[in-house]
Amino acid sequence: MIKNTMAAAASALLLSGASIAAFSAAAVTPSELADTNMVSASASSSTSVSSATSSTSTTTTTAEPTTEPTTLRTYYIKFLDFDGKLLTTLAVEDGDPINYDAVDIKSLHKHIDVNTEQDFSSWDIKPDFADSDYTIHALSKTATITLKSTPNKHRYFSTKGNVSLKGLDVAIKLSVQTPQKDKNGNYITEESTINVSESCIAKPSALSDAFANSDKATISVYPIGDQKALCSFDILCYRDLGDVNEDGSINSADASKVLNVYAGMAASQNPDVSDKLIKLSDVNMDGQLDSHDASLILKYYAQASIDPNFYDWEDILDYDALGIK
Repeated sequence: MIKNTMAAAASALLLSGASIAAFSAAAVTPSELADTNMVSASASSSTSVSSATSSTSTTTTTAEPTTEPTTLRTYYIKFLDFDGKLLTTLAVEDGDPINYDAVDIKSLHKHIDVNTEQDFSSWDIKPDFADSDYTIHALSKTATITLKSTPNKHRYFSTKGNVSLKGLDVAIKLSVQTPQKDKNGNYITEESTINVSESCIAKPSALSDAFANSDKATISVYPIGDQKALCSFDILCYRDLGDVNEDGSINSADASKVLNVYAGMAASQNPDVSDKLIKLSDVNMDGQLDSHDASLILKYYAQASIDPNFYDWEDILDYDALGIK
């Protein structure tokens, strides 16, 4: 009995498992099975794409190149003075312009002596950009003033007008170094001479200033723009010689007065004649007032009337020959 019952139960259990399998197979249609396979394939594909994308992304990040900083080469530009001594050194990166304004060329200016001055002229080479180490030399220009003769006019007969520099002969010799060198390695110089006599100035320049306090004065001569005197010389003033009546001009009236005074002096043993009148009348400076002085005054008046270039008594008389100092 019990055997039968257990056999029946086992049979029922087997039947139940078969029924479940059959039911499952019957419940899934071919169409649904196909959809199920597509979903499975899609899921597998998505997983593959995701894996591939992840793999690609990782590969790209790893493959990025790294850039190293580039260091430009530095060149050294040495600047030398006229004697080859170092002025300064500039450190300039490759390809950058060379700043010549950074070099103090004012320090090169100097006075070798009273009449010789030296200054900067140019550089022997002048590269624009740094592409190598360079040594650059300063080239000089040297000016030497030469005084050949001093002014020859030392006498004046009035305080009107200016000091004359007639006869002054001053020249400047200029020597300029060029970038070219001779066989001994020295820079070749170009020389020139310029006469600067007419550009020189006198101090004081006005006769009224020179003779403000005396009939003697010392005049200094300066090249224009210079503060050092080139030379000095003395001048004398014979104030208003020949202007006997003191009216500011020399003419026939002065000659007539000299003759009248001379006639009075001849007629009288003790004429009343002032020292100033004698000084103004004695144009030949022989210490006497006479008819010869009157004649010279008339000659002066005649020449001054017809000659626009007539200057003063030294155009009438050679006082050096007369021994007048």
